[in-house]
Amino acid sequence: MRLWVICLQALLFIGLLIAIGQSGLFDTIMGRNVRLGDPLFEDYQRGSIPFIDVDGRDVFVAQSHPDNPLILSGFPAYASKLFRLPTDSRPLSGTYNIAFATDAVPDAEGALRISINGVKRADVVLNQGRFKRRAKIELTPAELASGQLEVKLALVGRGPMAECTPNEALAAVVTILPESGLHLKLDKAPSTTRDRLALWGDLIPVKWDEDDKVADLATLLAAARLSEKGYGIYFGESGYAAQALTDIDKGAAIRPGRTQSLRYPVSLVSAIENGGARRFDRETTWRYRYDVGQLPNGELPSALDLRLLLGPIAETRTALFVTLNDHLLFTRTLTDEDQRFSHSIALPTADHLDRNQLEITLTAHEREEMRCGARRLIAAEMLPETILRGGGERLVPAIVQLRGQMRPSALAFGTQKPGTTIEVLTGDIAGALARVRPAGRQWLVHFPDDRREGVMVEPFARGASAARAAVALLVTVHRPVPVPPPATPATTPLRATAPAP
Repeated sequence: MRLWVICLQALLFIGLLIAIGQSGLFDTIMGRNVRLGDPLFEDYQRGSIPFIDVDGRDVFVAQSHPDNPLILSGFPAYASKLFRLPTDSRPLSGTYNIAFATDAVPDAEGALRISINGVKRADVVLNQGRFKRRAKIELTPAELASGQLEVKLALVGRGPMAECTPNEALAAVVTILPESGLHLKLDKAPSTTRDRLALWGDLIPVKWDEDDKVADLATLLAAARLSEKGYGIYFGESGYAAQALTDIDKGAAIRPGRTQSLRYPVSLVSAIENGGARRFDRETTWRYRYDVGQLPNGELPSALDLRLLLGPIAETRTALFVTLNDHLLFTRTLTDEDQRFSHSIALPTADHLDRNQLEITLTAHEREEMRCGARRLIAAEMLPETILRGGGERLVPAIVQLRGQMRPSALAFGTQKPGTTIEVLTGDIAGALARVRPAGRQWLVHFPDDRREGVMVEPFARGASAARAAVALLVTVHRPVPVPPPATPATTPLRATAPAP
């Protein structure tokens, strides 16, 4: 591995530690090591991709991140995208353009349904086999003046019949292509910070310069401040550097989206893909995701109050399943009396992770398995009264001091006596750990198998799993009384320090 790659990976570690300082990464749940999913900082080696093309007053906003394709599979399937519109530069006209690739089995009948701000705007019929399709929807004056566009995509239809029973588990797959997105014509070129952030989708391109490590550190710190406000960060060659990011930070409001702190009760319909009625004939699933770091004071939800409106379900075998992180919490076979379903379901502490996914699935079949003829459609809607209730166990951070001191506003780079020291270890990490002098409270941070995802935090130990990593962080929270500094690690360390509390 080239040296500059190791250095950048080390800086990425520091950025992750700073940016997620209040996300609950350093919490422990029932004595287990804490794991984190995808990092906030994207892979810097891929380079920046133009999420927005700006040519004076004509702008384009991509539908999805080029590295994370949007795929809908099976009937029915749902996805959503929230586009924020600029306000200082007024949209005069615009179109929602979508390009997608389909792969549908013979005899499958389906369409891609497009709704904007709750209004159905188009149904694009799927062809059997593999095809690429396009559609363009002219935006109305009301939509252009709305401030944001909630675009919902639904893959609806039916699979082929086999021995008089449907077989549509993967009867069709739709992949949204990178050229999909929003085209706008503005009255003037976007120039303000809030317009740029809106058009970027709150995903800020950050510049790396592999030949200037000092500049990279300053850039990283500025990016971390924006990340703390809730903005996504993407590293590459054509992004913004330290001073430009600092200027953006001055005009960037705290974003209530990506890292929104939740308040109980939490409505599952707040996820836009969960709102509205659905029609299905086999299966449909509502999903809600939440991070422990979003919960008020680390308080886990104690229960799901589920409220559904169903019908008609007579002469069907309809069942309900509720899972949390793939653990089954509740099942029930529904009857005609359940057309307005209301039930409270406990959410065990032991089933929670740092990042959680709650799934509510309905399945419906004809009572007569071999009955041929018209398909019976089931209508279902998740009601706004479906909520997460608080009152669960409160998670107490294992190292509160470290979480507080890792806030970007508290960090400084220099030689003053630190309250917290971050040392980047590379090379012979096992040998470096053997030479570390214990001081204060010490933790090791690393990516298992150097995957750059699934960050692991573990207490310092000579034989810790971090000893096998290519790059690791040694984080020392010093005691209030002076203590000798840690020994020099295997390679010359990059050091970030924070003033003592």
